[in-house]
This record gives sequence, structure tokens and C-alpha cells, in this order.
Amino acid sequence: MTLANMRFRTINIIICGLSALAGLVLLVVLAFITRNVSELETDWHEYQQARSDKPRLESQLTKSMGFGGMIHDFKNLVLRHDGALIPEIQNEIGAARSALFRYQSLGISQQEEVALHGLNETLDRYDAMVLKVRQLMATDESVREIDRQVVVDDYLAVSGLDTLRSVAIRESRDNANPLEDGMGKARLVANLRRDMGYGEMIHHFKNYVLRGDAIYGQQAAQDIQSLRETLAAYREMGMNVAEQRAIRDIASVIQAYSERLLTISHLHDEQPGMSASELDARVKVDDAPAIEGLAVLDHQSDQRVAATSAAVGKTLKLLATLAPIVNGLALIMIAVLIGLSMWLFARYVLKPIRRLTQTMNTLANDDVSVVIDSTQHTNEVGQMARALQKFKYNIIESNNYKKRITQLAMHDSLTGLPNRQHFYERSEQWLADVNEEGGQMACLMLDIDKFKPINDTYGHAAGDVALKVIAERLNQVVRKDDFVARLGGDEFVVLVHNADIQANLGRHGELAQLAQRIIDSLGKPFLYEDHKLEVGCSIGIAIAPQHGNQREALTHNADMALYAAKNEGRNCAIQFSRHDELGQIVASSSRRAASSTAVKR
Repeated sequence: MTLANMRFRTINIIICGLSALAGLVLLVVLAFITRNVSELETDWHEYQQARSDKPRLESQLTKSMGFGGMIHDFKNLVLRHDGALIPEIQNEIGAARSALFRYQSLGISQQEEVALHGLNETLDRYDAMVLKVRQLMATDESVREIDRQVVVDDYLAVSGLDTLRSVAIRESRDNANPLEDGMGKARLVANLRRDMGYGEMIHHFKNYVLRGDAIYGQQAAQDIQSLRETLAAYREMGMNVAEQRAIRDIASVIQAYSERLLTISHLHDEQPGMSASELDARVKVDDAPAIEGLAVLDHQSDQRVAATSAAVGKTLKLLATLAPIVNGLALIMIAVLIGLSMWLFARYVLKPIRRLTQTMNTLANDDVSVVIDSTQHTNEVGQMARALQKFKYNIIESNNYKKRITQLAMHDSLTGLPNRQHFYERSEQWLADVNEEGGQMACLMLDIDKFKPINDTYGHAAGDVALKVIAERLNQVVRKDDFVARLGGDEFVVLVHNADIQANLGRHGELAQLAQRIIDSLGKPFLYEDHKLEVGCSIGIAIAPQHGNQREALTHNADMALYAAKNEGRNCAIQFSRHDELGQIVASSSRRAASSTAVKR
């Protein structure tokens, strides 16, 4: 008799025998665990130590380079010419290098190696600039002139710290243990140091004092808002007296910096000739309470980790004590289970399994409307029911995934706009409506001016940001029923269907107004890191059916108009005309309109 044809009663007897055998195996396993529990405790402590190395070193780097550290003292050195800060800065650079060296020895990814290399290069530059500042201090150069001569590009270091921070957060999340407490607070303290330090609040604040550029003030204000949110999150986790005092001190220093930002802004307006040194003296903040408060929070985190480690050790010892008791209870439970298995199996297994079998047959036919019962049970039948419930959800997710795949195939992954294939389908669909039902459709071909210099100067990351900004602005200026797509590179297209389209686009024509809105919107500058970037837009317009009732002809004529717009000097929109090779300018930037007599608006 094969297993498939065996009666359930026979299977029940076999399972009872297997239960007894499983009980013996359980005894062996428990004895093995008891014998090796001390080794398990040692392994746990080693695991804890290895797990915390990278987050700890990342926090040390942030501390050495940030608030109260290298960049803080370096900016104060430039502002205040305090030679006593030079050895402190050199010590902080040395501490940062030591942390980088230890991080290098932990086994790192290529991404981390690039981050460490960038941090090392930046530390070398600051080390050299400290000596240069000492030389310039002996001259009559102004503070702002000294700052200009010793400026260091912080991009590699800031991005490197962001990379190490991401690794630390990921490792803390992956290695989180339910027995451990305080990891959330430790991460919040690390966030406080990061947002107060290098590349963030104190860095931007000092640069605002030194250079007077309002963008630094705006960035510092954003950093302060982020710091306040982090402090609020820390308070929500509950605090002891020491933590309350530390958080209060940190918050008071942050508030002081927030007030000084307003003071700097007023002084720039009222006394534009004020020197950086005088301005620094007027807005100087005592950082000691915040530095001491951060040290207190670090100490509290260390105490929590130590307490957690001790608790884990006690738990493991308790398990070793309870193991013999568990062995005895297991024997009693096995004896009871053998006696009750026949009755339990017949009543609580066979009957639910029959229902689950019917449900499985229903799901096999892709009918997900079936209701699965027995999921509330805690026995094996309940496990099967929950697995079947998950299978049902997987079928639903699979169907949704197919829909998402179709969605992704028709959209650009960077901007989220419809892609070229989607444009082909939509334009042919609308052209069919125009050919069958009448009406008109306009095709606006867009080419971004001054986009290549952004890529060449600031890199593809800046280009990607520009494309996202362009896509967002296009969606804002078009109507709800209009269609916007990215064809590739810096080429975009807008389709307008059954709008109030006039063959002769005048000053008040709807397409002219739309083209003007696009040119005006895309011409506005935007920020990338510390850089203010700007692009333009050339537009070629073709209207169906008079300029073509097939997609190829319509897009070709729109492209011809686009070339004419570029030849006209860019930053304008030209409508295709069969009688005029250049077409007619229907919109242009305000800067071109002032000097071009060819613009007809």
C-alpha cells in the first residue's frame, strides 16, 4: 500500500510513533543546548561587538569632523585667528584618520572604499589649509579673503559620510535584537551629531557668517528644523533626568543659532559693509552646553548597551537553569500527546483538511473570492490555513505585479513620465479620434537648452535632478487632460487634444499661452547642492490634421518647427507652417522678447 492510498487512521498511528521519536530527538537537542549554552553566551558577546563596530566608527567620524570638531574649529580659526585652535584641529583630524583606518580594516564594500578615499582626501586638504591659515594670519588679509584662499570642496567628504551613515543604519536595522533596548536613541543621537556638524548646520552657519550668501542661511535654517524634529522624536521615546537636561541644553543652543540667523540677515541688510570678524562677534554662540549634552547622550547610550548585554547574559543563564525542567515537561507532554493524538487528529485535523482541500482546488482555478477558515487556529491546521491565505495573497499580488510591470514598461524610470512607447500609443489613439470624429490635436516637441553644460560641469547626478525638475514643472503647467512624455535624453513632448486650437495662433491663443507657460516655468533657476542652475526650452508645434494626420508626419513637422526654434536663437516656440520654412514664433522667453523684433506674441 502506497502512502497516497493509506487510510487516515493508519497515518494517525504512524504520526503517534513519529511523535514519540520526535520527543526523543527533542531530549537530545535540549541536552546539547544545555551543554553548549556557555559557548552561546561567548558567541553572542562577540557578535554584539562585531555588529557595533561600523556604526560606532561612523559616529566617531561625525563627532571628530562636525559640531565641536574639525570643521567647527577650522571655521572659528578663520573667523577669530585663534592660534590655540590649530593643535585642536590637528588632533581632530588625527582622530578622524584613526577612525578611517580602523574602518578600513573591518572588511568593506567598494562603495565604502570610495567613501573612505574621499574622506581621506578631504582631511588631507584641511590639514594643509590649517597651515596656510596660520601663514595668512600673519598678513593683513581680511577674513573673507583668507576664507576664499583656503576654501575646501566638501562634496567628497559629505557624500562619504552619507554613505557610511547609510551602512551604519542598515547594519543597525539588520542586526537589531528583540532583547536589546536603546538602539533607536543611539541612532537619534548620531542623527543629531550629523545634522549639527560637518556639511550641515554649523558648517552652513559659519559659511553664512564668512561669505554672506543667503543660501547658507536657508540651508542652516533647514538643518535647524530637522534638528528640532529629531529632538522631538527623542523626547517621545522617554527620558531620564540626565537626558532631559542634555536635550534641554542642546535645544537651547539650537534656538540660539536660529535667533542668530535672523540677526545675521538683519545685519547684512542694515550694515552691508560689516566685516566677517565683527559679524562673528555679534552672533557668537556658546557651544559648550550642546557639546556637553551630546556627550551625556553618548554616555547614556553606552549605559543602555551595557545594561542590555548584562540582561542577555542573565537570560542565557536562566535558559541553562530551566533546561532540565523543560526536559521533564517535554516527557510529560509527549506522553499526553500520544494518548490524545488519535482523538485530536480525527476531530481537529481531518475535518479541516477536507475543507482546506476544497479551498485549494478553488484557488487552483484562480478564484480568489473564496474565504479561508481555520486561520485562527494555533495548530498545524491553522498553519496550513495561514499558508493558504498567504498563497491567496500571492495570487492577488502576482496579478497586481503584472499590472505594475505593464505600468513600468510605459513610463520613464527617472522622471515617472510616460515614455516614447506610451507616446506612440497615445498619439495614434488621439489621431484616430481626430480623423474619425473631427477636432484637432497639437503636438509640442520640447528640447531643453543648456542641459549638456549641466551634465558636463556638475555630472550626471545634476542632470538627473534637472530632468526631474523639468518633468515636475511640465506637469504643473499643462492642463489635467494634456499628455506629457519624455522621449529620451533632454527631449520631451506635450500632446493637447481637442483644445481651443486656432490655426492662426495669436497673442491670446491657448497653445501660445501654454507654450509661454512652459518656457517661463522651465526658465526659472533651481538649486543643485550649493549651485544655482538654469535651463531653457525650445518648442516646435504641429497641429493635426492640417500639419499631418499620421503620427510620423505630425512629429516630423513638429521636429521641423523645433529646429526652426533653435535656429531662431532658442528659448522660444515656433508653430510649423507649410508656407513659411521657419514657421511663426508663438512664444519666447521674456529676455529674448525684449531684443527680438521677430517675436509675435
